[in-house]
Amino acid sequence: MTALAHGERQQRVSDEQRESIWSVSKGVKHVYFALFILQFSAGTIWTMLQGAESVSAVWHDLSSLAITAAALSMVATETGRYLMVLAAAFEEWREKRRQEQIARAVASATAEVAAETLRENDAEWEAWLQRRMQAERRGEPFAEPPPSARRRAAAATE
Repeated sequence: MTALAHGERQQRVSDEQRESIWSVSKGVKHVYFALFILQFSAGTIWTMLQGAESVSAVWHDLSSLAITAAALSMVATETGRYLMVLAAAFEEWREKRRQEQIARAVASATAEVAAETLRENDAEWEAWLQRRMQAERRGEPFAEPPPSARRRAAAATE
């Protein structure tokens, strides 16, 4: 168990390690590069459609575009990753809250069942006591066992 937990921790640490100068975590590097290529390609096409005065002007525009695309891609991937972390934390909070609600509902139902059982037992004892007192008033023998004895006998036969 400890080795498994250590392995999982090492995997998480290695997933958080950064790649190259981009400082993008390994888990999102494919998304990062896809966004970068998409943004850089769109920017290159836009730059070419605007018309180039010279090769150095195109180079200048594309170098600025590369830095901008890299930064925007990094922001987008890291923001997405942190949103996923927040979503997981929120889901964990919701699950904990749901478990607490279930525990409260079970406790309430258990208390309600216990109270109902107590009321039934009280009613059963009161009815038995009334029958015993009526038999005494009439001077008749009363041989009916009390409710607890009947319950024990029923439980023993089951």
